[in-house]
Amino acid sequence: MTRLRRAAPALVGLCVLVFIACGRKEAPAGRGGGSDPFLSIVADDPHGRSLRFADFKGKVRVIDVWATWCGPCRMTIPELNALYERHRGRGLVVIGVSVDDASAAVLEFQRAVPMRYPSVMFNPALALVIGQPSSIPTTFVVARDGTVHKTFIGYVDAATLEEEVLRLL
Repeated sequence: MTRLRRAAPALVGLCVLVFIACGRKEAPAGRGGGSDPFLSIVADDPHGRSLRFADFKGKVRVIDVWATWCGPCRMTIPELNALYERHRGRGLVVIGVSVDDASAAVLEFQRAVPMRYPSVMFNPALALVIGQPSSIPTTFVVARDGTVHKTFIGYVDAATLEEEVLRLL
């Protein structure tokens, strides 16, 4: 009986973790009923202007979650600029999502490392759809119907990312 009492808190904790992990995997996938879960998202850019993800309905989306303090993110941004320029005419949009607390830091960063694609600040609406990223950068490749086709955790090289995008264009 004493062993059971000692093990009970660990078992409860394990059950909670399993419940959270199972519940989280379903939300980011966005496969509920065929609707595009990204279309309801509205997020502010670093200037405070609203960006409606509904404006990208029917497009292939690369959503890159990044931060100003992230070294691999700094390497990825020029590659994302080039990818966006090459394929935007075919229905690709790249959206940067900063997890920084201060938009002023993002604006200062973007002066040094220009982003030629829309960028927004992470918010609860995004968290409901993609979850809380466990690592920065995290890059989502989203099909035209809003399903998450591929998720890259950490740095992804440009050729691999472009290969996945081309499968959807």
